[in-house]
Amino acid sequence: MMEILKRPVSHEDRTGPAFWVDEAIWGHRLHDEQTPWLILLEFLGVLRSEQVAGRAFAEGEFNALSYRPQTQLRLRNLIFNNPYLLTIGAEGLSDDAAWTKWLELMEQNAGGLESRDFSYLRGRFDSFDDFASVVGFLQSSAIEGASNKRWSSKFVFPFGPSALYEDAAVTASGVSTDRRFFARTGEVLYLMLCRSKRAAELRDRLVGKLFEQPTVYDRLVAALQGEPQLAERDRPGAYLPCSTHPIFDQLAEDWIAILDSPISVFDALPHIVTITGLNLVRYQLDRARELLDSVPITMICEIVSPRKTVIRDLAADSFQANNALPGLAIDHYVRSAETSHEWQLAVASDDAVLSAAEVLGRQFDWPDPDDLPTGMSNPRDLIDELVGRAKTRHAQHVGKVHSTWARQIGLSSRRSSRRVRYAPTDRLLKTLVVCCVSERMEFKDFLAALHDRYGFVIGDQQAASIIGAGKADQEDFSDNARRLEERLISLGLLNRLSDSAAYVENPFRREVRA
Repeated sequence: MMEILKRPVSHEDRTGPAFWVDEAIWGHRLHDEQTPWLILLEFLGVLRSEQVAGRAFAEGEFNALSYRPQTQLRLRNLIFNNPYLLTIGAEGLSDDAAWTKWLELMEQNAGGLESRDFSYLRGRFDSFDDFASVVGFLQSSAIEGASNKRWSSKFVFPFGPSALYEDAAVTASGVSTDRRFFARTGEVLYLMLCRSKRAAELRDRLVGKLFEQPTVYDRLVAALQGEPQLAERDRPGAYLPCSTHPIFDQLAEDWIAILDSPISVFDALPHIVTITGLNLVRYQLDRARELLDSVPITMICEIVSPRKTVIRDLAADSFQANNALPGLAIDHYVRSAETSHEWQLAVASDDAVLSAAEVLGRQFDWPDPDDLPTGMSNPRDLIDELVGRAKTRHAQHVGKVHSTWARQIGLSSRRSSRRVRYAPTDRLLKTLVVCCVSERMEFKDFLAALHDRYGFVIGDQQAASIIGAGKADQEDFSDNARRLEERLISLGLLNRLSDSAAYVENPFRREVRA
């Protein structure tokens, strides 16, 4: 049975959120500006730190995670704060002169370092051109490398432990942790996988493939970085409210399925990013559903048609209904305080508003009893005020998670329509096949698996209740499934043996059989 965990005592005197509402429902925290790739990078940094400490995926006490990430500021300067390589290369200088000029420029301009001496690199590369080529390769393979983020918020591809580091702000006053792009969602993901039933199996695969089998690429990164640089202090404060959850287990199952595929770990990571984004979206929606005590989450998916169909409207309606759930959960969660015995005693007291404020302060960190909002004449005014503030704050980031991440992983689209709807892209479909199909699977069983695992409604069997309610005909969903079949054939993921036998095939497993 799922247990909802109380906040750790350490949170109660923290300087953090203005009130504890979103965090109590989903954890500290989901954040739309942290893309699925950046979530994975933050997660890997946590995993690496815990692995070095001998605690990988071993949560001795709920919500006591405290880890010390790498900063790797030398590496970041070399890859993302180093505009001099191209200009020096264009000058046609001798190798010695090129090194000399570049070292002088870096000593003057590198950021966030006590020592700006990069002379150790001369002994690690045969020539300045070789060094410049390695830096150019790492720049070209960077995660979201074309973004206009500052250099200290850009990230190399996670080729290995040397390439992992936290987001940072580098200013004239020093280096500090920045929570805009590493907003703790990677910490939440780490705790989810710690609490999954297959945490130990996942640890063996991840640590073995990423950290215990050094690759030539990680050796290149290590050659640039030198000795790892660590943050000065540990990073505490991660919080996940659920001790267990079916989505934690599904997430681990999906990761293991991908990691067990006969592909390199570097080829596996994009699939992990996509399926992680999907499961985090589902987690947000499912936690909202649990609070509202509503029906299981479904996502009606249109397989894009050249013409508008009934399914397109249903998929858009499904998207909008799900998108509204987290906001409804915020309202319900705050107002549920009125049903507690503590609240009933407070509103019956002589100073009902002050007593009610103390009750809310203990549960939500708002308001400060010494600084009550003006114009509050009864306890219900406090509830209404908190609901309004919580919804406003929710809409800024957590409320955008579903729509933002769904678009980023290829789950939603506005193509050929004014409304956003669920419409899986080829990239997402490939990942779903890798996760769901170990050898080969009948197409109808594949549709059933997508529904059972992720709530996708594509074919007529999964849409029985919708068809029964008269919202669509069976033929509408049959056509939708047929379009998916055609898409999978074009992607090389489905083999039709006869009119009655169509099989979805995992391309990596097929290559092994061949």
